[in-house]
Amino acid sequence: MSRKRFDYSLTIFIIIFLVSIAAPVNLFKVPPVMFFMMSSLNLSIASAGFMMSVFAIMGIALALPSGFIVHGLGLKRSGIVALGALMIGSFIGWASDNSAQMIISRIIEGVGMCLISVIAPAAIAVWFPPEKRSIPMGIWATWVSAGSILMFLIAPAMNSFWGWKSVWGFSSLYTLVMLFVFILFFRMPDTLNESINEEHGGDDESSFRPYSNTSIWVLAAVFVIFNIMVMAICTFMPSFLEIQRDFTPEKASAVTSLFLVASLIISPVAGYIAYRIKSYKKVILCGIFFASMGVALPFVVSDKMIPFTLILLGSFAAMIAPAAFSAAAEIMKYPSHAGAGMSILAFGQYIGMCVGPALFGELIEHAGWVTAALMLIPIMLTGFVLVFFIKVK
Repeated sequence: MSRKRFDYSLTIFIIIFLVSIAAPVNLFKVPPVMFFMMSSLNLSIASAGFMMSVFAIMGIALALPSGFIVHGLGLKRSGIVALGALMIGSFIGWASDNSAQMIISRIIEGVGMCLISVIAPAAIAVWFPPEKRSIPMGIWATWVSAGSILMFLIAPAMNSFWGWKSVWGFSSLYTLVMLFVFILFFRMPDTLNESINEEHGGDDESSFRPYSNTSIWVLAAVFVIFNIMVMAICTFMPSFLEIQRDFTPEKASAVTSLFLVASLIISPVAGYIAYRIKSYKKVILCGIFFASMGVALPFVVSDKMIPFTLILLGSFAAMIAPAAFSAAAEIMKYPSHAGAGMSILAFGQYIGMCVGPALFGELIEHAGWVTAALMLIPIMLTGFVLVFFIKVK
């Protein structure tokens, strides 16, 4: 029985990873064609920016309820709802001819991404036992980077040949295919109840009341801080390179993408390290400490050193997410409560995504680029201290 479960878990992981990519594919289809979309729909730059921030706003609103949704509907039906929302929202955007319709489409897509960010790691937690969970979590943690890099690579070419709406056509069709794949091949493990009894016997109160577990909330606070840093770098580094270092827009985007490319390599490695040393906390501590030490470097080094510092910063940052998702599953004790844990972690993620650009923008405006970057250091070190209060190995 366990052999059958392990074999199909690999299939499940491939499905989950490909399905997860549908969310950032839909999220990041805007930046590569933003100028053309603004011209076509008569949008201001503020309105165009809102097309991105609405995802984070929906995440904050739905992250905690999503835990109850997933618990009530189950992972498969919740996944169908999530992919359905992404697909419907993308189709509406594809057919939109004004800003109001486009914003509605983005709100619907935001619902889908929020649910995916809870369902996917919960499914991994259910299908992989704790001792085998770190590596798939590490690989899955590249989902946002993989989807965003894909869109940054193909969207400009599609826009050149078929116009900016062809990007919405691609995201719609990709999501539709993933919906059919998910319906056909995703299922829950036959041994779920048995594995719960074997792995987590006992009557720990926190396992029966997942939302009262202090450690998961502390981990979510760490994730707020982590995402503040990530969004600050991803949002403002291109502008810094263009304004302060006279990079061309194309070069500024390419150099900034190195921060994300690093995670494609390091996240799986971090998952493997956590598996080998049997400690999620040590990996998180290492990642957040060295990321805090390097977060200001891209803003102070010479032009030639900026790519190297972004790769270095992205590498340390990439250690945090896979260990955090694995730690969340471990903190929640029972696989059946994984959805609740992931929803709390997602709540922290979306708060960080929303606060990060606004906070860093204010710091830049009032203190300048370098001082703003330096102020990220104590923020990150606060997260480092919080990790010590998380009750997980």
